[in-house]
Amino acid sequence: MATIQAPGIGSGLDVNDIVTKLLEIERQPIDNLTTKKSFVNAQISAYGSLKSKVADFQSAMANLNSPEKFQVYQATSGSESIFTSSVSNGAVAGNYDIEVVSLAERDKIATQAYTDSNTVVGEGTLSISIGAENFDLTIDSSNNTLAGIRDAINDAADNTGVSATIVTGDDGARLVLSSEETGTDNALRISVTDSDGGNTDEAGLSALAYNPEGGLEFRAAISSAQNALVRIDGFNVSSSSNTITGAIDGVTINAASIGSSTLSVTRDDEKILESVEAFATAFNALRSEINKQRDGQLEADSTLLTLERQIFDVLNAGSSIEGSSFSYLIEAGVSIDKNGVMGVDSDRITDIMNTDFESFTNLFASENGGFAAKLSTLADGWLASDGLIDSREDGLNTQVKGIDEQILRMEDRMISVEARIRAQFTALDTLVSSLNNTSSFLTQQLASLNNNK
Repeated sequence: MATIQAPGIGSGLDVNDIVTKLLEIERQPIDNLTTKKSFVNAQISAYGSLKSKVADFQSAMANLNSPEKFQVYQATSGSESIFTSSVSNGAVAGNYDIEVVSLAERDKIATQAYTDSNTVVGEGTLSISIGAENFDLTIDSSNNTLAGIRDAINDAADNTGVSATIVTGDDGARLVLSSEETGTDNALRISVTDSDGGNTDEAGLSALAYNPEGGLEFRAAISSAQNALVRIDGFNVSSSSNTITGAIDGVTINAASIGSSTLSVTRDDEKILESVEAFATAFNALRSEINKQRDGQLEADSTLLTLERQIFDVLNAGSSIEGSSFSYLIEAGVSIDKNGVMGVDSDRITDIMNTDFESFTNLFASENGGFAAKLSTLADGWLASDGLIDSREDGLNTQVKGIDEQILRMEDRMISVEARIRAQFTALDTLVSSLNNTSSFLTQQLASLNNNK
């Protein structure tokens, strides 16, 4: 039969409260480890924030760490209604006369007018070609209407680039077929094997046949496939689309209408200046993060001092830089004040880019001494999987793992400690209860003796 246990009834002691307080004392090492774990996790978080700022610093230098990154150009059209332009790698400065002679067009045809989209056209096989590619469709009683043929074309798994729609006008519904791409390489052609045997007449399915070269042109051509033709400084350049690439190194021309204008490709000094300003902003953000962590979770961590020392070792080197007449950033308009804040003199930079662009470029980007090139190498090392920051994070994560293992062992031990303490107090409770009973008996006996006198 189960018994109800109430520790302390025999002794009158509040055993549960005593055991709780004793266990709190026993748990102090666990609490200390938990506090230590929170501190280590805060350090890991601090390193994550520091790593983010280093990554931003690394990204900011990506536009400055090699001479090619300074070959930044912009293309300006004299008339964007005639053509627009853009640049990519490989562009060089220059001016060009541009004439858009013709625009690229796509093949687009319309059938004869039918009563409505549910009108039966005919049955047989359609072979539709877009340039050198083609696909075949079987047209039968399930899809022989104008709408059925439209859906069969659009839903064909091997459709090579033709779309079909129905346009309904005052005179009826017409099936409109269009090649999806422009240019003569994407010309639309349709041949028919008609179930009525007349593959070249205008009855049944053969009414959809379209091949201007072969004399089958029952359909009205809304537009005919042709290439764009652009003259650049008098030289003809054709393209299957209105986007012309490769004609001018690193420049794309997007033809918009027929006409003539000019194209100017110039160095984009504003974009280069923006890259320098982004470098300064990222540097200041990294310095602020280092100062923040020095006053916070990484107060005594030597990593911050190492990062700072390595950065200023580069900035204060003052050594000769290959290809540059400058040795310090301040000579080119980038300075650091007494508070360690980097600033940019945009007027000074613009002037130097106009007078000694090569020296300016190599000041940052030269493989032999360029500031951005050197700092970029530093940042790469800091962020490497075995680099300075990851090594510290790995060490801290190992600490957390060790603390967790210690806490787990101590928690297991606490179970046996609680059981031992409760057993001791149960024994004490039983002993005190027995002594109390003996005391009561003796008291009764003594009282009895006194009464018999």
